[in-house]
Amino acid sequence: MKRYDVVVIGAGIAGLECASILTKEGMSVLLIEQGAVPGGFFQPFRRRGVTIDSSVHYIGSLDKGQFMERFFSYLGIMEMVDFVRMDNDQFESVCLEGEVFPFAMGHSNFVERLAGFFPKEKNGLQRYADAIKSVSLLSIEGVRRGEGFSKESMEAITTSVGEEISYYIKDVKLRRVLMGNSIIYLGDEKVTPFYVHAMTNNSYIESSWRIRGGAHSVTEAIASKIKSMGGEIRCSEEVKSILVEGGKSVGIETKSGERILSERVISTIHPVHTSDMLGADSGLKESYRKRVAELKNSPGMFCLYLIMKQGQYKYINRNFQLLGEIPVMVSMQPPQNGSEFAEVITLIAPMLYDDVAKWSDSKPGQRGDEYCEFKKEFSDKLIKRAEVVLPGLNSSIEYSCSASPLTFRDYIKTPMGSVYGVVKDCKRPLSTFLPVKSRVENLYLAGQSINLHGVMGVTFTSLLTCSEILGGGVAKKVGL
Repeated sequence: MKRYDVVVIGAGIAGLECASILTKEGMSVLLIEQGAVPGGFFQPFRRRGVTIDSSVHYIGSLDKGQFMERFFSYLGIMEMVDFVRMDNDQFESVCLEGEVFPFAMGHSNFVERLAGFFPKEKNGLQRYADAIKSVSLLSIEGVRRGEGFSKESMEAITTSVGEEISYYIKDVKLRRVLMGNSIIYLGDEKVTPFYVHAMTNNSYIESSWRIRGGAHSVTEAIASKIKSMGGEIRCSEEVKSILVEGGKSVGIETKSGERILSERVISTIHPVHTSDMLGADSGLKESYRKRVAELKNSPGMFCLYLIMKQGQYKYINRNFQLLGEIPVMVSMQPPQNGSEFAEVITLIAPMLYDDVAKWSDSKPGQRGDEYCEFKKEFSDKLIKRAEVVLPGLNSSIEYSCSASPLTFRDYIKTPMGSVYGVVKDCKRPLSTFLPVKSRVENLYLAGQSINLHGVMGVTFTSLLTCSEILGGGVAKKVGL
């Protein structure tokens, strides 16, 4: 029986990154995934011959020398993916009370553009920009040292985003604008740590990029690199349990009954599911299981995917964040073949699982007319909201389909359709930021529920996890 150095559970972006790092550094790795293909939230779907991104709409920090560019270059995939740089002076338009406020790339540019609307707050904006940059730099330094959070960054973890922004900014409207893209991390000004806001916003302000051809081209590129270096990927294989002997993880058992042995195991799935895979012989205390089970998950999303009539609507190389009772993000996929017209537009809004809980026992495609009517009514609201910035949108739609929290629950297997994993709470940092080294020896954790969500946040955590296994030095090889 073959014994691996590491078995990685879950082939979303976290699992792919961990498997790629460890394989590149000479370890024998098996990446195992219950879905038919790797990718997680990067998975696309097709309708009417068009490939549609399900969840990932843009990535930050990809300019030369920036965090994600260094990491993807280390993996060897930068030239394998068609990244499209968004508008430099307005990669994001925050729409509030009839006004449009630009988020620009580059910290100085970001400050100057917003100061044009809020001249009295220019100094505060500069201090805010310096603060989010500082949090990011301190966090990267923590990765270099292999310690995760540096002592210096703890203040950003235990301070709410609302409190910290108010410290720099006096104008109430500007405070709302700076929180304008909070839909991308479902931020709550009283609960969300400033750390989450700073790491997310700083990444996009450094540089923002879309992906022509679909976000899945990133995960496909990483998967191909894993295989080329001798790593193994097995899909359509569900893990039943994590094997533990003498207090140490020694492998996994699949639902088909196969036992696969390894020196170490990395779980990139939700901590609750990881806990469920550990039997009584794992030594995991019931108090810990209970604490994990009680962790609050982020809300879900409702995504409306619009395939546009050919040549009807011009492509716009920035996102719109529409603030209001129903916050909506509007994003376009880069068109193929150099076309100037949009092919796919996605409208995204937060949605609680409770909104769809009455259909929770149903299966995809069998939820009934009432559910379809519910989705149609909500879709119509989103289109009406989006027409504020995209006039004539409704008449330009060829075809539409949508995804609710039930969709993400059933296809991505996240608890209650949560899109960003465990909610990070500035008042409970020790409970909601989980260490990459688990309570079971040789069992490690990664993924968006551990440290930070999003591509950059998950990558940050993957590096920490692999540093624990490899004994450091990974950050230096990446070039951080």
